[in-house]
Amino acid sequence: MLDLLRLTRPLNLLIIALTMYLMRSGLLRTLLEANGRHLRTSATDFALLVLSTVLVAAAGNIINDYFDTRIDRINKPGEVIVGRTVKRRVAMALHIALSAVGFLLGLYVAWHNGLLRWALIPAFAIGALWTYSTSWKRKFLIGNGLVATLTALVPLTVGLYEIPLLQRHESAGLLEQFGDPGLVDFYFSALWVWIGGYAVFAFLSTLVRELQKDMADVKGDKADGCRTVPIVMGMGWARGLVIFYVLVMVAGLLGVRRLLLDDEFSFWYIGLGVIAPLLLSAGLTYSARERTDHVRAGIVMKLAMVMAVGYVAFLKLVLFAP
Repeated sequence: MLDLLRLTRPLNLLIIALTMYLMRSGLLRTLLEANGRHLRTSATDFALLVLSTVLVAAAGNIINDYFDTRIDRINKPGEVIVGRTVKRRVAMALHIALSAVGFLLGLYVAWHNGLLRWALIPAFAIGALWTYSTSWKRKFLIGNGLVATLTALVPLTVGLYEIPLLQRHESAGLLEQFGDPGLVDFYFSALWVWIGGYAVFAFLSTLVRELQKDMADVKGDKADGCRTVPIVMGMGWARGLVIFYVLVMVAGLLGVRRLLLDDEFSFWYIGLGVIAPLLLSAGLTYSARERTDHVRAGIVMKLAMVMAVGYVAFLKLVLFAP
């Protein structure tokens, strides 16, 4: 039973759930309450949406390990679960069950809130995770981009549900409050800028994490015929891309801090909590020579990602500071 749980990667699932709740309660709720507005999805529906996302992600983790057995036997032989402590048919059955329940929950939440088109999100994620595990992971750049896109969908999904409902129910009240349709449009655009900023950060930081994992797993990936960046272009190019993406993120964070978040708390939090781990991760990648070095760099990058999400927990302190 414990190995079945390990297959789902519970820490990653916890981060997904935490990200979604912080995007809703820490970010959107704080920005709305500043103007006397409230969230429109019910707590129950949002909990089901989070559960749907987590179940689909768990199913994806299982199927990835299912098809990665050969690679993992080379890269991390002591950590292989599928085919050893968990039978392959059990892993496949669990993947199918979690995917089905995750999709049905996502379908219900989309239907219940009049946003049926967003049932495409879990459907896309299930299909993308299967395709990634079976073939696209082994293709040059495509696999990394797909995983980064799915990660960016985590914060974006919150906005895709909450903001249209807010526009549907709150536009009239905001127009009465602001007296100008342009200001109402600007208000909703500002919400999208926050959500979009987190989605972009999630995309870029995940690209870095995927490159770091590819560098750590070169030996097994090469044996399985994968065409990852370090295999096709070499370790030097992979390191260069990591450093480039990190510098793009750092530049973006410095710009946001200077233009929008110029308070003292944001200065130190973003500087020490997010930018410092980003630069440390890039430095560790540059100097890495062994698999454990690349793994360590990836752990530091994950810390930067968690700290970035954690910032919104303090947003009320920043916006309403005396």
